[in-house]
Amino acid sequence: MSPTQSQGKPECLDEIREKVLECCKCPLCKVRTKPVPGEGYGKVMFVGEAPGREEDLEGRPFVGRAGKLLRDKLKEIGFEDVYITNVVKCRPPNNRTPHKEEVEACKPYLEEEICCLKPELVVALGKTAAKALLGFEAPMKELRGKVRVVKVRDCTVRVLVTYHPAAILRKKSLLKEFVFDLKKAYSLVYKQGKLF
Repeated sequence: MSPTQSQGKPECLDEIREKVLECCKCPLCKVRTKPVPGEGYGKVMFVGEAPGREEDLEGRPFVGRAGKLLRDKLKEIGFEDVYITNVVKCRPPNNRTPHKEEVEACKPYLEEEICCLKPELVVALGKTAAKALLGFEAPMKELRGKVRVVKVRDCTVRVLVTYHPAAILRKKSLLKEFVFDLKKAYSLVYKQGKLF
């Protein structure tokens, strides 16, 4: 897997990156170390909640413990090129859940990323990403593992919801379902829906 690969990457991703790097649409810009734009390019987009401490320091998504878990599992399953991003592009203080206003300020960037990349599948990692993409809130047990078709601006995408890898670090028993969902995502895109 090479999430930093840029061969064939549309220019609009670079334009979105520049907007994120300059953004100060909400108070998080005053407390962040670095904004964290999405990175990579591929048929599958993974969307998390917000950057954590390591991501804030490096300015890259999913590079801390949760990111290592995600990237290791993607590599094990066979994902080659993916795009990884977050709903909110700056770290909330103490890794708290982003406030509604912060999500709303950043959501246009996520919508632009989706319409620019036109992924075959978007994987929502956790409740914050699921709510931002689906437009409603529900318990994870009702959301996870299901594929829904969602309209984002003038683009239509399939969204698969699973746990955020940080939740796996807190509760190891979720790992099996998480890996199952990642394998399902892989099969939907690379095996035309044939499961494993």
